[in-house]
Amino acid sequence: MRGTNLSRVFGGSDGDQLPARGKLGSDLKSLLECGRLELVSGFSADHVDTPNGVVRVTGSATKGSTHLGPFDRIIVATGQRPDLAMTRELRLDLDPWLECPKALGPAIDPNLHSCGSVPPHGYNELAHPEPGYFTVGVKSYGRAPTFLLATGNEQVRSVAAFLAGDLKAANAVQLVLPETGVCSTNFAGWGGLEKSDCCGGPASANTDACCTDDAKAKAVGAPGCGCGQQSKSEPAKADALQ
Repeated sequence: MRGTNLSRVFGGSDGDQLPARGKLGSDLKSLLECGRLELVSGFSADHVDTPNGVVRVTGSATKGSTHLGPFDRIIVATGQRPDLAMTRELRLDLDPWLECPKALGPAIDPNLHSCGSVPPHGYNELAHPEPGYFTVGVKSYGRAPTFLLATGNEQVRSVAAFLAGDLKAANAVQLVLPETGVCSTNFAGWGGLEKSDCCGGPASANTDACCTDDAKAKAVGAPGCGCGQQSKSEPAKADALQ
């Protein structure tokens, strides 16, 4: 198995409040450190060969191999986008970049939000000019890769209340999301890979903080711990959108 930019799952580990995802990150990092997994950074594939049914990839990389394989299979994690074919005859109002409902776009922009910092939203942000049509669930996020199931559950509750005529319940949108434990799309700074923009471990509660050290500094009135400044001024695009 060869790695790609897996810092999102590596970064959570024990500090991820989604324990199953944190364990995945810890397990992958352990496999890498014991030599059972090789991470090739900055790899760009030129072509794929299948001599005698064995899959091999040739390309270029920032560091490491330029000839990868053999593999049993290749999973191309290049992001996602909604299939809008079934809605071609409907009047939609879509964000031109994310292909999500336009009103929702700024709230889920992956350059500004992780899956744990998306603000509560309901039927208002999910509606389109087409009367009675709403996009909910992972498709409501379009190309943004930060969707959580808890978000979708609250979306559906709000839309269902609106369709039932209960505007009070539909407008009472509440969403408490877990801290992800991941605050950068860069590599984590070990094994010769580039240093993360965020240090000091995941922030425990403050979604405005980059990490624990940053949260502590801000709690006493300091501007922060100093990490993450580059990512705040020049936010990196999410992996799925590159």
